[in-house]
Amino acid sequence: MTHIGPAGASRTGRSTASSLKSTMKTPTRKPAASPKATPPRKRGRPPKVEAPLGTAPLLSRNALIDHAAAMTRHTPLDQISMVQIAKDFGVAPGLIHYYLGGREGLISGVMNKYHHDRLEKLPALTGDWRHDVEDIARISFAAAADVPGISLYLASHNRFRLFQDVGPGETDYGIAVFNHITSAFLQGGFSPEAAALAYHLLAQFLLASSVAVAGRQSPAEHHQFILEKFEAITDARFEAAKVVGRAFSALDADQAFNEGLRLLLDGFASWQAPVAQAKTGKGKPAARSTLKKIAG
Repeated sequence: MTHIGPAGASRTGRSTASSLKSTMKTPTRKPAASPKATPPRKRGRPPKVEAPLGTAPLLSRNALIDHAAAMTRHTPLDQISMVQIAKDFGVAPGLIHYYLGGREGLISGVMNKYHHDRLEKLPALTGDWRHDVEDIARISFAAAADVPGISLYLASHNRFRLFQDVGPGETDYGIAVFNHITSAFLQGGFSPEAAALAYHLLAQFLLASSVAVAGRQSPAEHHQFILEKFEAITDARFEAAKVVGRAFSALDADQAFNEGLRLLLDGFASWQAPVAQAKTGKGKPAARSTLKKIAG
């Protein structure tokens, strides 16, 4: 009989354990990846990226003014937000203030561009004041209709209506337009007083006409509504209103502008009649004394 002692048992256990260990796969740990080294930043300005509004990567005062001017096609000038402009360009609002110098810089810049573009469209003066002034009026009316936000601003604000805030070497195109229009009257023989009044009346007429377009104030814009209101009148006291109402409801902006301009030009021409009569010795002396302050 063979006896297995404790020592044998110990050896057998160790050999068994060794065989088990040899059959088991011990997972091997992968060495941790070393962090990639950040390349040193190159000297100089960072690379340029495309601006949200176009290919120009850098802001400029002219780019901001051009963008704000385009917004006046659908937004009154005084309601254009510098914050919105900043969002459109993808920059901080403070940068817009830096380039424009605040809201007044924005408004004056847009107004100066408006006058510049208007002046560029006007033909050279011919010396025929009525022809020249009519051209000025029609071109100015069309220019204002294209950017109703300018007219709506001018209807309630006096600042920058004529004079602009310009820097050294820059042209105030508000003055340039004023000079062009008043030159047309002076070339026609109007006195300075008559030219001043004529300019003012013409400017007021153009503003009223352009605001009517911007605000859709012409009766024809609301033809059916106005017509129905007039036709519903039953009170005999308002017979004239009922009779004229149909024709009134059909009036459009172009018709009102054309007739208004004709009446205005005829009125200007009448100022010169007393002067011509005085030079020829014909006509009533009283006519000249009535208009001597504006006719010269």
